[in-house]
Amino acid sequence: MIARTLALTAAAVLSAACTAEKRPAASATTAATAAATAAAACFGSRVLSYQDIVAEVVIPVGERCDNGTFTVVFTHGTDTLGSLSETRRGVVGFIGTADVNGDGRGEFFVATTASGPTVPGALYAYTESADGIKRMQLAALDSTQRAGYTGGDRFGFGAPDQLVHAFPLGGSDTAWFGYSHRTSRWVTIARPSWLR
Repeated sequence: MIARTLALTAAAVLSAACTAEKRPAASATTAATAAATAAAACFGSRVLSYQDIVAEVVIPVGERCDNGTFTVVFTHGTDTLGSLSETRRGVVGFIGTADVNGDGRGEFFVATTASGPTVPGALYAYTESADGIKRMQLAALDSTQRAGYTGGDRFGFGAPDQLVHAFPLGGSDTAWFGYSHRTSRWVTIARPSWLR
């Protein structure tokens, strides 16, 4: 029985291969054009959630990754709580959510990575309040913290609820900052231990 089943399966595969429609091979020009289009395209959308709030980050079809816009649409079940649109310079990279200010509600973050050595990355923050979803104001790094800044911003979490901003200082040194909601400013931190 097993031998008969294997023989029938092999015959079906062989028949499908022999009767498959022949397609012309893509030319080098077509392949190069497709690769260039794919390189210039962005991810479309990403979804993240915190408890019962869902945020979808959407980049319009056809926009380049290095400059353009994105919209964050916030929902709760089938209800749309709001949407906020942003103009960006840089590639959308880090997207995350956590309760970084300890109020029991999630904050949502979208960060761009600098598209060149003189273009800074940016961090966009959103929070849920009694009035709905709002942009969350974060302090900028002060002039002392920006000493040696050359671009290459990275954002993420250093601990489950710790927002981190890092950038290279040249050589192998990196500046590391964690956001303190208690003082509403970035503070110098040690390199998070989970990084290699």
